[in-house]
Amino acid sequence: GIRHPDITLPYRAAPAPAEANVWHIFPIFTPRRDELQTYLSERGVQTLIHYPIPPHRQKAYAEWKDLHLPVTEAIHLQELSLPISPVITDPEADAVISIINDF
Repeated sequence: GIRHPDITLPYRAAPAPAEANVWHIFPIFTPRRDELQTYLSERGVQTLIHYPIPPHRQKAYAEWKDLHLPVTEAIHLQELSLPISPVITDPEADAVISIINDF
């Protein structure tokens, strides 16, 4: 139900049905991530930034530190994980969707 022009939803390869996904996080992508995260927090919606550091910028991969990977870097600047859980009710999910679409 998220239909905001600044938000890209996670990719799902066809022809797999939506039910075939086993989401452990629900990442969305937006160039306005920090603004959206603040907006959601002010409205009681908790979010997280998963994997905030691109792999080639992490200490474990120091030999890659000089690489320039623009797509990877953009993903890590835009990713924001929305709440997802088997105990979230449909009305709670609908409220989050509505808040995001009003952003």
